Amino acid sequence: MQKRLLVIGICAVLVAVAYLAPAAMNMLFDAFDFALGWAGPFVVVTLVSALVGMLFIMAFPHVSSQNGIKAVKDRIKYNLLAIRLFQDDLGVVFRSTGKTLSWNFAYLGLNMLPMVVLAAPFMVVWFQLNALYAFQPLRAGAEQVIVVELHHSVVPSEVEIAPVEGVLISHRVNIADPEEPRIILRVTPSSDGAHDLVFRHAGAVVSKTMEVGTHPQRLARLTTATPLAKFAEAKDPIVYFGDPVLPGDSFLQTITIDYPVRPLGFMGGGEISIMIWFVVVSMAVGFGLKGLFGVEI
Repeated sequence: MQKRLLVIGICAVLVAVAYLAPAAMNMLFDAFDFALGWAGPFVVVTLVSALVGMLFIMAFPHVSSQNGIKAVKDRIKYNLLAIRLFQDDLGVVFRSTGKTLSWNFAYLGLNMLPMVVLAAPFMVVWFQLNALYAFQPLRAGAEQVIVVELHHSVVPSEVEIAPVEGVLISHRVNIADPEEPRIILRVTPSSDGAHDLVFRHAGAVVSKTMEVGTHPQRLARLTTATPLAKFAEAKDPIVYFGDPVLPGDSFLQTITIDYPVRPLGFMGGGEISIMIWFVVVSMAVGFGLKGLFGVEI
């Protein structure tokens, strides 16, 4: 029980630090990138995923009922064996099939707690890898659409956009929706560099850097005042680890720059590729080591 509480406590602390002090979590993953970034995103994501898989298999037995999982798996095996041995006896087949399905539900139930406990730290790692390796800067000369979502009390036409050297704002559309007012910009950067887009309203100022042909360590499509809401909407699962979060009452709620995805080895790149490779590698390492650590999964 003490080890179970310890593992749950460590997971809770990691999530709390990521939520309350994202800069501290950023420093840890920036160190990984500083030490190994020269090898490329694919290598770093692979190594971090393998490390997470090893930590997962070490933590799993302390937040799961190992005896219960073993017993349920044995029950499933016995019923599957009965189906094979007595396949000509429909009564035995139907009863064993029903029991197999029932024990499978029990097996899923026994894995629910450890998966819930360990999923949150998994998500934090995924968010960090996204912030570091999911996207790449824009290209000079490529037209870009920028979406600016405003607080419901703000009139879009009253928001001032400062001129940006090296960036042509060719078109602006103000959408005065009472519930979701927004501004749509069509811009074309003409030179490489970190260009600051500055928005002003009633004395308040919000800015977002548009990276063009640069090499920033972190890159976020969104700067937002509602990161959890955007994550729930599947708009962007970076949440806290790209740009700082805006105040909740900010006149500007979200700025979206649609950065292109960054390739990930043989995969297409972007958030989904990182997630798939992260899960594949971490699970492969975890299952590969379960015999060595004597863990029932």
